Amino acid sequence: MVQRLKMRRRQQEFSDVFAVVLRRHREVKKLSKQALAGKAGLHQTYVGMIERGLSNPSLDTANALAEALEIPFAKLIAETEAERKASK
Repeated sequence: MVQRLKMRRRQQEFSDVFAVVLRRHREVKKLSKQALAGKAGLHQTYVGMIERGLSNPSLDTANALAEALEIPFAKLIAETEAERKASK
């Protein structure tokens, strides 16, 4: 049980940092949530939920967001991991 709780907490931390990284890239590209959602084939409410850490995207969804932002998926994940490690 303890192991499961630790694992769950790590996942939450990653998703929180992913939300920040995603929002930063969207703002750098000067895209609204609606514009990003349209480019990624998602609903703007869902993008907002991801950015607020209320929803965790699947790998396919995260990849669609990266493509819509015109950045490699691996870069989005690598930046998230680097920031997560730096914040510990």
